[in-house]
Amino acid sequence: MHVTFYELIATSLEKTLPKILEKVYESGLKAVVRIESAERLKSIDSAMWTYTTLGFLPHGSNADPKEFQIHQPIWLTTDNDNPINATVLVITTQEYATDNTYERLLDIYDGNDPTSVQEAQERLEKYQKAGNEIVVWKQTLKGAWEKGI
Repeated sequence: MHVTFYELIATSLEKTLPKILEKVYESGLKAVVRIESAERLKSIDSAMWTYTTLGFLPHGSNADPKEFQIHQPIWLTTDNDNPINATVLVITTQEYATDNTYERLLDIYDGNDPTSVQEAQERLEKYQKAGNEIVVWKQTLKGAWEKGI
């Protein structure tokens, strides 16, 4: 599995996640985004509708009617579900993903929180030991991205 870490420094998850997911969507892939709480899911859902004035990022969740769910390219969830058969898993929950059904994993964490940084480093080491390909992107104070490791 290809694992990419994103360390947020200058912008919030709500501002950064839609831009990352836009790249996934543009590449023709489907993604599941695991979010830590229903409240945060609502915030991210809203951000994905409004992050740009040029349009929106198509997505769905369990709040949508069942007949529309399978057609979504991005799935927001607080569970381990994958009703869209996505190949990309996006983790915002500080968890180590053990589900091997995904081809790519994007792990996004708060670089301003020392505990979050330490936990991300521990996950990175576990993924490396498991033989996964690792890439790290660190956000600068100006919001640009620099490749790490």
